[in-house]
Amino acid sequence: MDLQTITISLPTPIYRRVEQHSQLMQRSVAEELVAVVIDYSEKETLADDIEQALAQLDWFTDSELWQVARLTVSQENSVAMQELLEKQQRDGLTTLESQQVQQLSHLFNRVMLLRAKAAALLKKRGDDISSIINENE
Repeated sequence: MDLQTITISLPTPIYRRVEQHSQLMQRSVAEELVAVVIDYSEKETLADDIEQALAQLDWFTDSELWQVARLTVSQENSVAMQELLEKQQRDGLTTLESQQVQQLSHLFNRVMLLRAKAAALLKKRGDDISSIINENE
């Protein structure tokens, strides 16, 4: 397989989540990001709600985009995901727990994709997005 190398910049909170998940899955951050990309590329389309939300961003004002670019997942959901991933590594998950992981993964992916597109649109419109990138450092 022919591989292409790219360099990406992620907001620190997103990087930390990817890094934590990569440790739980016992792979490098790069391998984790490749797994995420492969997972999405193997699906024909994004979930309808994500696709619709991403399409709507094109019509948002700068102020609205700034709000989206600063979206976060609640601490409660972050802790729940962390606990489930640790349990998955340690003991495996029940069917209900696997469904919870899927729902939380969907939420995390939705937030990450919305933030990324909002930031890209802001940058395209000429806004300085360095405060988003440097947030929580």
